[in-house]
Amino acid sequence: MSLKHTTLTHIFGILLLTPSFAEKMLNQLADGTLAPLSIEESLKHIEVPNGFKLELVASEPMVQEPVCFTFDSDGALFVCEWNSYMQDQYGTDQDKPVSRIVKLTDTNGDGKMDKRTVFAKDLMLPRSILTLHDRVLVRFTHNSTIWSYFDDNGDGISDRKEIALQGSSVGGNIEHQDNSLIWNSDNKIYATGQIYQFRDGKLTQQRSHGRYGQWGLTRDDVGRIYGSHNSAPLKNWFNLGGYPMGNPSLAKETFKANFTCEVDDATDSGRNVTATGGQTILRSEQFGELKGALVIPDSVRRIVKLVTLDQNDGQITPATHDDYKNTEFIRSADTYFRPVWTGMGPDGGLYIADMSRGIVQESQWFPTERTKNPNKDWLERYYRTKAWGMLKVNSRGRIYRLIPEDSANLESPIQLSTVSSADLANYLEHKNGWWRDTAHKLIVCRNDKSAIPNVRKLLNSNNPFTRLSALQILDFYSSLEKKELKSALKDMNENVRVHAISLSEKRFTSDPDFFTLVSNLATDPSPFVVAQLYLSTEKLNTTDSINLRKQIVSSHPNNIAVASLDRKKNKLRGSLKKYIPGHKIYQSLCIDCHGQGNQGIESMGKLFAPKFTRNSRMADKVYLTKVLLHGITGPLGENEETYSAGIMPPMGATYTDQELADVLNYIGRRWGKWKKDISADEIKVIRAATSERKLPWTYSEAKSKKS
Repeated sequence: MSLKHTTLTHIFGILLLTPSFAEKMLNQLADGTLAPLSIEESLKHIEVPNGFKLELVASEPMVQEPVCFTFDSDGALFVCEWNSYMQDQYGTDQDKPVSRIVKLTDTNGDGKMDKRTVFAKDLMLPRSILTLHDRVLVRFTHNSTIWSYFDDNGDGISDRKEIALQGSSVGGNIEHQDNSLIWNSDNKIYATGQIYQFRDGKLTQQRSHGRYGQWGLTRDDVGRIYGSHNSAPLKNWFNLGGYPMGNPSLAKETFKANFTCEVDDATDSGRNVTATGGQTILRSEQFGELKGALVIPDSVRRIVKLVTLDQNDGQITPATHDDYKNTEFIRSADTYFRPVWTGMGPDGGLYIADMSRGIVQESQWFPTERTKNPNKDWLERYYRTKAWGMLKVNSRGRIYRLIPEDSANLESPIQLSTVSSADLANYLEHKNGWWRDTAHKLIVCRNDKSAIPNVRKLLNSNNPFTRLSALQILDFYSSLEKKELKSALKDMNENVRVHAISLSEKRFTSDPDFFTLVSNLATDPSPFVVAQLYLSTEKLNTTDSINLRKQIVSSHPNNIAVASLDRKKNKLRGSLKKYIPGHKIYQSLCIDCHGQGNQGIESMGKLFAPKFTRNSRMADKVYLTKVLLHGITGPLGENEETYSAGIMPPMGATYTDQELADVLNYIGRRWGKWKKDISADEIKVIRAATSERKLPWTYSEAKSKKS
């Protein structure tokens, strides 16, 4: 049984205790080292909200180094293990293909996994996984290819694999590479940086508007996608999946870490989150009033944070729940509690992957005595964790589930893989999101039209999420009739109307009636409907569509969503309009550290990274190119400016010469007063000339004409 929250902030959440302040830390032995707790003891020190309990689902040796997971349609858990990740402080042999995907099964229905099979082995750090009707999609580190794995004889071990979508090698830090695969309401599969569709047994890449976040991805019942970034628990939500991203400002309270473990190995004293990712939206009735809130782990702060998602004038507004303004949803004083991933289970519980290890920092940001020009604070962290004995704690792992104390209302597993497509339609009416998503996914991926009659009946369901799923499935099979879509545009539920507008888009050209029909919604009382109307007509470059959007903007002055969309659309003006490709890269790559470029982002009392205004370095094309290709570390400029980020990672292996030229031209034209663009060929020459460079530059090296 885990501890419950107290009414006052836990004392360890008030101060960051270092060895000089702590009399004795939870894990500390007589020699000063921090020993791992037993599974039972560790569980006792994980505090959860009143009314809930945390149960162990699996632990080492059944699962080791879990980084992400997914459930199949029968309730089995597929877990990606990073068995080579930071096995010592130097990241020795990290790129050795020894990682695994394990399949965990609960054979007796008691909520604990009791059967384990190694589904696939000798892998390169698997980072994305999704089960479909007859295969498991997997993506690995350092390559964008997506593979299909098949278990033909049902023994829990993959028998064969084939390429689902050919990709290419990917360079750069493993923390920055694309990850996650989730099924969305629009019949598409989303990753942090790409969108795919599975149709007729084939996976194809779809148009994307940039990168949603860094590690992990989730969706809500409507189909909005929510990303995150280390120090930002929410990023790039706003619209339905597949539409341009919005990134509204977050209230300062949502960044706060209201609990700090005694052993906090971040380099700052800890008041904000610093390593968030692996988020989930609570989409089951078992969570009562918390249903619809977002939860996200922070493995450095040893917490799982909860953020409510309130609706305000067409915008989803994140806020801190009143019960967690001075605490966190889940927290632990155990040094080795390292939550990195969450997901909803078929039982309605929240599942949490805990790596239960010492280091959760990739080697590029974990300098040691071998590192040239290390960040001083980071190096001190290394010696601190070494003295505590944390470097040797690895090859462990736990998976927990958070469920109500009264577990009588948990859902019982059903083998949905054996249910006919026609009967799967019944599960589209389920009250919990996991069941609706899984039934939806199976109906679409099986390519079985026998489900269509039963799905059509669901257009009259009392559940609005069922109705919008039925619309999307019928549209996938080209079976959605005009009268049905017209009716959906008048649906009593705003979310159904939003989806109906979206589905009308591709009919604007072939059937002009639909533009007229959606135009009637310009005065709709729902701010979300008019925001979607603005988005859905953006692609139409007609006088009528332009006038419609002007009408929407003028008629809804208090609609935050519409105002934001209109500003974003018109952001690049005059001479900058031709640099939209570079602007898009900047918005997805650079903005997390440099902000909008004018003011920068403040962290730990100073700028996280340089701002670009009144920065003479922005005029130096060669310097900027070298920095983007190979990164830079240490003080910058003649005045030796320091920034809390400490290092800019290299981007040369991740981005092409043309992409680097695009973003440099945008930056140079906007802030560097460039009169002439840099070409991809010029980037190519500088790349070749510096190809021997293995480490990030120092400022003097990057400015040197000899390097």
